[in-house]
Amino acid sequence: MNDKELLGLKIRTIRKSKKITQEMLSEKVDISPRQIVKIEMGQAYPSLETLKNIAEALEVPIQSLFENDYYESSEILKEKIKRKIEGLDEKTTRFVYLVVSNLD
Repeated sequence: MNDKELLGLKIRTIRKSKKITQEMLSEKVDISPRQIVKIEMGQAYPSLETLKNIAEALEVPIQSLFENDYYESSEILKEKIKRKIEGLDEKTTRFVYLVVSNLD
């Protein structure tokens, strides 16, 4: 996962944790909902001004968007696991399934 994707995932994680929709965030930040989608998907870097406005809208310090504590949220970990699993061969996928199915 590259830096743009991590930043986008972090913004999305914080936004969802605060029960704010992409549309609500776009209104607060005064950018289009499509731009929020691009930022959250790691397809675009926000400008510094937009980043500042996003942090204010989410009621978090701007530096928290770059700290590691949010990077290890369960949503991010699930995304990392999903990406790892997608690259596995069939035998390894079956083994991982057996391991995971026994975690209950």
